[in-house]
Amino acid sequence: MTLGELDVEGVDFASGNIPNAHRLLATLRRRKPYAVVPFGGGRAIVLLTHELVTAAFKDEETFPAAAAHPPSGPVLGHTVQCMAGAAHRIHERLATPAFHDGLVGGYGSALFEPVAHELVDRFSRHEVDLVVEFTEQYPVLVVARMLGLPLADESVLWRWMHDLYYYPVEPDGAARASDEFGAYLREIIRRRREHPGDDLISTLLTVDGYSDESVLAFARLLFPAAADTVMLSLGNILAALLTHPAQLAKVRRHPKTELSWAVQEALRWEPPVGMLPRLCTRGTEWHGITIPPATPVIFAITAANRDPAVYPDPDVYDLDRRAMATLAFGDGAHTCLGARFALAELTAGLKVLVERLPDMRLAPGADARVGSRMTPVLRGPSSLPVLLGR
Repeated sequence: MTLGELDVEGVDFASGNIPNAHRLLATLRRRKPYAVVPFGGGRAIVLLTHELVTAAFKDEETFPAAAAHPPSGPVLGHTVQCMAGAAHRIHERLATPAFHDGLVGGYGSALFEPVAHELVDRFSRHEVDLVVEFTEQYPVLVVARMLGLPLADESVLWRWMHDLYYYPVEPDGAARASDEFGAYLREIIRRRREHPGDDLISTLLTVDGYSDESVLAFARLLFPAAADTVMLSLGNILAALLTHPAQLAKVRRHPKTELSWAVQEALRWEPPVGMLPRLCTRGTEWHGITIPPATPVIFAITAANRDPAVYPDPDVYDLDRRAMATLAFGDGAHTCLGARFALAELTAGLKVLVERLPDMRLAPGADARVGSRMTPVLRGPSSLPVLLGR
């Protein structure tokens, strides 16, 4: 059982940027619903339609998440992301209290918006880069304060978050960050055992069956995953609105109805996790595709979200579409546990920016393009220079 001929040459889907990614994926999808592509010196299958990506997310037996994530084990530990079957269900249930609707609902005015206002208060110039001065900082501060970590540690926490998330691209930095972050968190956990507070670490420590190591692994995963993906998502939302001034004006006129749709449409238009690699461990015939054993299979979320069979005029960013970005947070057993949290956080951050910066617009000549960030998996703008006044 072997893969067929490559459907594209010269583009490595395992590393680096993919030029004109949307155009390339659309061209491949017009030929057939999947493609065989170069992947780290070998070959992979990339799934290109909404139907196939949805089916793949729900087929944990054929594409087990556990097979894709063990490389991160040395830095993140044995997290819920690596589990399957009963173990996954148990640990997901244990962690769910941290993200239940009642708790998330209270974060908006008590946590998200104050952090966003604090960052806007720091803007001291007529022109700022929203990536550097807002989107990279906002989710890190939110997670740090949700965990109840000292404010004085926020700059080093940002470095740990970055280095943890980019394993195995930068394995030495990730391993060092894991050791440092682990020692730091163990001391925090010890203190919370003795003197619990109203933070997330204290909440998790009250859940039966959650050990100190479970809390440590959860925090290690939460910090880079929640902070980095929200950072990219918020950057993509702002890039969408700033490059579509009529849509931004609509949000400003009707924030109560349009803020949430601005977020949903941007998550469809440009999800932060664009192409998620999984591994098919055993050979199979799946949806008419011959997949040899140990074949990487890429869930092209960015292609599925622009599948014209589901979304008419998919390349257009349009708030009136009123379509949920169903695949931006995955699907099936490993749907993102913090999806409601992330949506509330994104909406609150956008709300503050729209309210506080009524004249916010792209600086002349600014490049607001969304591209790959270190690997094709993650997508976001590298900068968003804006003018704040008239």
